[in-house]
Amino acid sequence: MPTLTWYVNRLKAMSPGEVNHRLQLAGRKLAWRRQIKQAAAPPQPVIEWARLTARSPLPLALPGDAPEAVDLIAEAQSYLRHEWHFFDLAGRSETPIDWHADPTSGIVAPRRFGLDLNHRDERLVGNVKVIWEKNRHHHLSVLAAAYALTRDERFAAEVANQLLDWVEQNPYLVGINWTHPLEQGIRLIAWVWCERWLAGSAHYERAFGQASPLWPAIYQHQRFIEQTYSQGSSANNHLIGEMAGLFIAAVAWPIFADSARWQALARRVLEQEIVKQTFPQSKLNWELAFGYHLFALEFFLLALVEAERAAEPARFSQTYRAYVRGMLEVIPLLTDRGGHLPRYGDSDEGMALQLQALGHRREAWLYHAGRALLGAKVPIPAQGRLGAALLGLPTISEQSWQPPAVESVGFADAGLYLLAQRRHSPREVFVLADAGPHGYLSLAAHAHADALSFTLSVGGRPILIDPGTYVYHTDWAWRQYFRGSRAHNTLVVDGLDQSLQAGPFLWSHKAETTVHHWQVDQHSADLLASHNGYRALGVIHRRRLTLTDEKLLVSDVLEGTGVHQIALYFHFAPECQIEFLSASELMIQHAEVQISLALPPSLQVELHYGSEALGWFSPGFGRKTKAYALMARTQVQLPTAFESIISFNCPV
Repeated sequence: MPTLTWYVNRLKAMSPGEVNHRLQLAGRKLAWRRQIKQAAAPPQPVIEWARLTARSPLPLALPGDAPEAVDLIAEAQSYLRHEWHFFDLAGRSETPIDWHADPTSGIVAPRRFGLDLNHRDERLVGNVKVIWEKNRHHHLSVLAAAYALTRDERFAAEVANQLLDWVEQNPYLVGINWTHPLEQGIRLIAWVWCERWLAGSAHYERAFGQASPLWPAIYQHQRFIEQTYSQGSSANNHLIGEMAGLFIAAVAWPIFADSARWQALARRVLEQEIVKQTFPQSKLNWELAFGYHLFALEFFLLALVEAERAAEPARFSQTYRAYVRGMLEVIPLLTDRGGHLPRYGDSDEGMALQLQALGHRREAWLYHAGRALLGAKVPIPAQGRLGAALLGLPTISEQSWQPPAVESVGFADAGLYLLAQRRHSPREVFVLADAGPHGYLSLAAHAHADALSFTLSVGGRPILIDPGTYVYHTDWAWRQYFRGSRAHNTLVVDGLDQSLQAGPFLWSHKAETTVHHWQVDQHSADLLASHNGYRALGVIHRRRLTLTDEKLLVSDVLEGTGVHQIALYFHFAPECQIEFLSASELMIQHAEVQISLALPPSLQVELHYGSEALGWFSPGFGRKTKAYALMARTQVQLPTAFESIISFNCPV
């Protein structure tokens, strides 16, 4: 439960305008609460059916026996058995489906006014992330896509059954699925594409015919977004998802009296937010959590797909299109030879729309859609063609793509620096360092306390990694650990985080990072930066990363006075094997790759593997596993300096 301190810190993060908005929302809630208590009828739309164009089956350029299609159809078949595959559920089944229940704990959220439910209270609602994920209806988009590929009516029947069951179980404003407009936005996107992919089915009329109760729910979803969308300190990726869902539904179904207003509102906000929430030069997402770069990009791109389908007046500006293209084209620059995407900041594996089987490359369909819509200069992956085909986009494969010639590159506005050599070769060295802002807006909701941390892969094999996210609301101790400083490859003073956590998505103090020097040439890359996260202790941390042909030098300088506990942390990929060559030197091996790490002899070195203090890796949201982590610590009088050496002169 939130404490008084949390409420005080949360209020500090709000502007006067946001406070006013929340007071207005409180007034609406009072009126809605009264309507529910009096059992008043929910708002019902007047629908102009003539505006809904006739649906015919989408022609698919990809056959149903293509490998991607086979995998998606297999996943759809599991959904016929009501199996869940997201997070850590691993095929757990739920029959019948209770749309208010957390299948992991068995807790069923109360069916009362949704905006009064404390979704952070596990005792009340269980794991709300699990409930919301199944209610995003990504599995229904998979079932509908499987119908479009196979014309097997079992898939269409299941979509219709579950949609109608959802409407019956979730009356307007009642229950956990009426608490956050982002959920309405994502669900609307799934429903739009379900309607298209079910065209021609014997079950289409039940789900989307004029007598279907789904249409009032569609209207109510859009109305709810318009009246509750995120503002102020909460206007991060949530606002993007809310407006993308509103825009896509209002353009796809322009059948309500409010549709034109919703289109205009959503397009205007999306145009504003793509500039606000994206760094202007690098085109990286401002939340500084790469999972949310992909999440936001999916919403922006799907809105663009919808606008292109509808043509004028729904089209977006050239600025919007340039930002979407830039968000796409930065991804391969940050992808190592092994295809590993960055893992900095939070990630809950959120999707705007599921267009391929789980486990397929997240960025694959984005590349194909970006090439078709924007001529984006991105790779041509083997996967992703199915996603483009399901969206009705052509596959552009005749254009060749060459990896960018750049080795090291600095994304100065985002504070990310890539120190690299021999890109795309078996001897590639790939170091990604964080020397940027803490996060987006006053909340910095998805940031980690990872200033001056870095990751390392060699030959496409991860060596030093970001351990990930694991949880949001369900376990405060694990939430603190995975986004804390000791869970990152950085230096910690007196056991304290550089930025102080005040709640699962709130910080009471944020480190500020400054880059003092960045230089690259044909043979080396050199980054010098500092942060003031320990200013309350009178301490400044400076770190220099210098990459040469033979080694990476990690030089740490601590400015200040007094005696302090200092600890260096290094987190290794789960596949790594560790061998001590001496008390302060280790050999690390991942498959055919070997490197050595030499630490200052003055430090006491401890290697942890899934201990109470250290040694955990989260491969995906809701999952964690043991992995080696090293802590090298000492007590020292400041000022002081340390140098660690990572050598690549071992066989690769």
